[in-house]
Amino acid sequence: MSVIRNSARAFIGALLVILAYHGVMASLGLATFSAHQMPLPSPDQAFQIFARRILIDGSMLFAGHRLLRSFGIATRLAYGLMGGAAMVVGYAFALSNGLMMWPPLPGAQVTAAVLPLLIGMIAGSIYAQFAGREFIARAFAGAAPAADAPPTAIFNGPVRVRSSISATMIAAIVPAAVFAVVVVPLFSSAMDLGSLITRFNWSEVVTMIAAPSYLTVIVLMVTAIPAAIIVQVTHAIARSMNRMRGIDYAVIGAIISSAVALAAAGYITPLLLLPAMAIVGALMGAIYRRFAGLEPLPLPEAVLATDPAHLVAADHPTRQGHTVIMNG
Repeated sequence: MSVIRNSARAFIGALLVILAYHGVMASLGLATFSAHQMPLPSPDQAFQIFARRILIDGSMLFAGHRLLRSFGIATRLAYGLMGGAAMVVGYAFALSNGLMMWPPLPGAQVTAAVLPLLIGMIAGSIYAQFAGREFIARAFAGAAPAADAPPTAIFNGPVRVRSSISATMIAAIVPAAVFAVVVVPLFSSAMDLGSLITRFNWSEVVTMIAAPSYLTVIVLMVTAIPAAIIVQVTHAIARSMNRMRGIDYAVIGAIISSAVALAAAGYITPLLLLPAMAIVGALMGAIYRRFAGLEPLPLPEAVLATDPAHLVAADHPTRQGHTVIMNG
């Protein structure tokens, strides 16, 4: 039986996604205090709320992994659903115990759970991808495992890149992530960091952190669906061309994104948009290939035979593409 391994490296990777999410939401919560002209929480209070949310969601993710492992469930879909459920439970616990920097508006508590659900699905999928599988022997009552048991069969036929919703979701956040990497240094350089550190103006610190976070969330909301469409088009073209390498997906993604940039040339200067879209498309294609994985290529349907005389020899060419099943 195969299960997902216990892996500290994979858990840290999943935890970084959760940490980034809570960092953005905490900064937006602090900015809401400023927008309403309310006294800001002290740095210690803000850090305590942030650390508790990380601890709660990380604990729920680890508990979900142990539960799936105990039942022998090792599919990436199950881990994606488990991660989403873990984040939703953590969100509900924080909401009911006042552990949120700024709670959602009345009537929007359920809607506000959609984003942690998606982040949790990404975190769970990342853990399953990075941890990998291991095979364990499960002893049954009154029977000892055979010492000369045959080795596990390994598929050695044709393969193709999987169609994966979780990989598409992970690749779709690339535009917002690239935007954040570019914008945060610009905001940091625009602020007088030396003077800020000297006098430690807490409101200015919040502004410096919240502005890039706010813009990143806006970019994510605007680009997530178009990015997912580009990723799926890239995957469809790569599969039709029987391309499975990461570099192939990166090249096709860059070409598709450049075509989209040229189509939008009437609205945005192509000299600025084209290089950025090519880089983002290449990253999305490569990341999708990395997280999607491979699956066996479906073979033609089985052939039903009613008479042994209809069977062909073992070395007949049709044996390479069809399965013969006795039916009568």
